[in-house]
Amino acid sequence: MIYNRILLILICCFFISGDIVFAQEKRNPVKIEGKTFLPIKVLARPYSNIYKEKDENTGTVLENVPAFQSYYVYEKPTPSELESEQGWYEVGSDNRGTVIGWMRSKDICEWKQTMCLTYTHPQGRKPVLMFEKKRDLVSLINDLPNNRINRTQEYYRSIESQNLSNNFPIKSVEPSKAIDLDKEFYLLPILDFQSIDIENREGRLLKITAVAGTAPDAREATDIRNNKKYLGKALEEKFEISPEKLAKLKVDLVWVMDTTVSMEPHLLKTIDVVREVSKQISRDLQSNDSFRLGFWGYRDCLDDIPGIEYTTYNYTPELQPVDTFMNTIETVNVTKTDSVDWPEDMFSGINDALFNTSWNKDALRLIILVGDAPGHEIDNKWNLSGQDETNLRKLADANKIYIYSLFLKDYRAKKYFDTATAQFQTVSVNEGGGGESTYWNIDTNNLDDFAKVTTSLTETIKTLLAYAKPDKTVLSDIPSDTNIKPVDGTINEQGNIDRIDSKAAAWLDCDKEPLTVQNGRAVPEYERLAQKMIRAAMVEWIGSHTGAKSPRDITAWVTDKDLINPNIQSLEVRLLINKRQLDSLVTVLTDVIAAGTKGKISGGDFFEMLQSTAATAAREPDQIKNAQNMASAGSVFVKQVVA
Repeated sequence: MIYNRILLILICCFFISGDIVFAQEKRNPVKIEGKTFLPIKVLARPYSNIYKEKDENTGTVLENVPAFQSYYVYEKPTPSELESEQGWYEVGSDNRGTVIGWMRSKDICEWKQTMCLTYTHPQGRKPVLMFEKKRDLVSLINDLPNNRINRTQEYYRSIESQNLSNNFPIKSVEPSKAIDLDKEFYLLPILDFQSIDIENREGRLLKITAVAGTAPDAREATDIRNNKKYLGKALEEKFEISPEKLAKLKVDLVWVMDTTVSMEPHLLKTIDVVREVSKQISRDLQSNDSFRLGFWGYRDCLDDIPGIEYTTYNYTPELQPVDTFMNTIETVNVTKTDSVDWPEDMFSGINDALFNTSWNKDALRLIILVGDAPGHEIDNKWNLSGQDETNLRKLADANKIYIYSLFLKDYRAKKYFDTATAQFQTVSVNEGGGGESTYWNIDTNNLDDFAKVTTSLTETIKTLLAYAKPDKTVLSDIPSDTNIKPVDGTINEQGNIDRIDSKAAAWLDCDKEPLTVQNGRAVPEYERLAQKMIRAAMVEWIGSHTGAKSPRDITAWVTDKDLINPNIQSLEVRLLINKRQLDSLVTVLTDVIAAGTKGKISGGDFFEMLQSTAATAAREPDQIKNAQNMASAGSVFVKQVVA
């Protein structure tokens, strides 16, 4: 089992077409200082050329080379030339002497390994500060906790003032809004790093280069001390969006529910909840058009229990508006054939919902998971997905899907409570939630509580849509006891809101108002969790739809921990390798895991081989297939390790 649950690496994979080959005499690339094997590599910045000689007037070999293309170095400039950005690098396409030409030092950045950083979800943490000098960041980290916090807060206040001197120690800052890596691609290659201790927590001090994609401003340095345009955009609040863009909001809500015999009362109650909410939403035609629902039922392994009818079933091949969905959900029934044991194939239900739902492009993607039993463990023959709660959580993150889980506690299966609780909690630790799970449990006999929780979930979504569609929203449609009120708007003769404040709705911004008590009303815990999940999802959605951009064309020092609260991770590591290298990595990992499963290698050798592969992928991906015994390669960054 341990071999099947050993390694999950999220990889930024970029297809780099074609190698450039010129006839050259055999030469060896320049090695990293102090290393006997590892060559220096560089990354091309956007809009860069490769020249025939160390002179722009001699003509080019290649123009506008692909951004982020990596090259080996066959000759490098002196330190003084690097300092003045007047130096030249002789570069090649491989480490076998295939030299191409010369690149200006200001057009590339040195890159000791294939590791890059990306920002974590910005909800619940402060933006990353990027220091010009290492010593200033080290001084801050090593200060007493209260002093560090006060100094950091003062830095943020100075940045917010937008009145920065040239000797201000911070060179740039991450924008407050979430950056959609798919739309506004960026890289933060790691040039150097060292381990640090911050309040007894291990972190990393990192020298990075901020590199953007191929937008026209990709080579516009974002030094906030003199680039006021970037600073102004970076300071936009994470929920700030125009009413016109907010009006484009769409929400996809998919139920993933156990439909075995024991779930019948809750299925009927879910139908009642959906019916009532559907009536309310249907009154607002524009919100109704923006709200799509789906339903996946899951049971157990059909192969061994034929009478159970299905393992998973999608009742909504196309997501449906609420009025249509109300009819569809009436057709959902529980099986008449009971399972062999209490656990079900819940993981197949979640997996299919993640990947086989007809999600709308750019919609907020939400799942409500409901069940009274745990899923089969990953090595169980009835777990047809081959997934577990940890893997599924990471797959949901990668696809921007947020999960709220409801575990129904049936005391006939008390011995499964701990297992089920761990699974339901883990799969609903959404990004932007600060590590808190959007999980709730209910006594299976308490149908009234189940109705309250599920109604609260759908009401929260309904009210969000009401405020996202102000020109169609009737105020009377909003429940009188809601904690959500208009921020700033005008009401026309028909009682409709013509517009609202650009921050959308005040309830979204939990930094402004606590979630526990709002407008004098105590917020139930299950509702607080629902609001927290929606807020994190909206932060990601708004960032994507307002085009938030990463700092670019600068080199700076950062730490991967939030400087106010070091419990929070602010940066995470990824590998940047091309398609050919990825294929090699998959092949090697598959062979190693297969050999371990069959007992062909011992436990110690198994872990050593995995370490070797990870080290090689991080430092010299072209040599992945030669990775055999490199335990001495030292520790490396790995995106995720699933033990």
